[in-house]
Amino acid sequence: MSSPSSAGDHVPPARATSPGAEFCMECGPETALRPHDTADGAAFGARCPRCGWERPFTRRPLLLLTGASGTGKTTVTDELTRLAERGGLPGCAVFDVDLTLHVAALGWDVWRNTWLQLAHGLAGNGLATLLCGTILPGQLAGLPARMLVGPIHHAALDCPDDVLAGRLRDRPAWRGSTEEFVADQLRFAEWHRSQVGRRFGTHRSDPAAVAAEVAVWVREVLGTTTKTTGGAR
Repeated sequence: MSSPSSAGDHVPPARATSPGAEFCMECGPETALRPHDTADGAAFGARCPRCGWERPFTRRPLLLLTGASGTGKTTVTDELTRLAERGGLPGCAVFDVDLTLHVAALGWDVWRNTWLQLAHGLAGNGLATLLCGTILPGQLAGLPARMLVGPIHHAALDCPDDVLAGRLRDRPAWRGSTEEFVADQLRFAEWHRSQVGRRFGTHRSDPAAVAAEVAVWVREVLGTTTKTTGGAR
């Protein structure tokens, strides 16, 4: 009797395109698709440069909420998830990017590309994606799945340097908040202040209030309105 692996498992063909790239179903894995507007202009899609095969698909915005370590990303993300459950973020799915951090063992670009592919899958269900964590627009620009998502919108959490340094130094030892790490995060926070136009302070408001402010930004980007449920504004 044949083993399951020899009898029934599908073995992907060898491919010359980069991992995660969309390839032509007619020409095979050696031919990567390229971004292309569909003929009727009604949807965005991809096209094979060799045979002209087209794959139309829906693209939705991708929103990134970033910030230096210690600015409150995990706490605010938890509040955003609760807000989404109550209908405060219609048309948008919220994720902490650390959810799939194990994929980074295959490479950071593989990890980031996986999030783009997930956002693409959600777009097919009518949802935009809000990724909370340390993924920056410039890190996504050259990835194979970048063409699968719509425009990227970037906002950041922030707090004064003394507050940030205090939060990091107060962490338990296992978190590895050395003075070198603190200095790196202070520089990263300054980068966000100089590069990111939309920022939300986490030092004067509780996490739920910050999440409500972020939700307003998300709804502005998506052009949606919230349901009249408790806790959402």
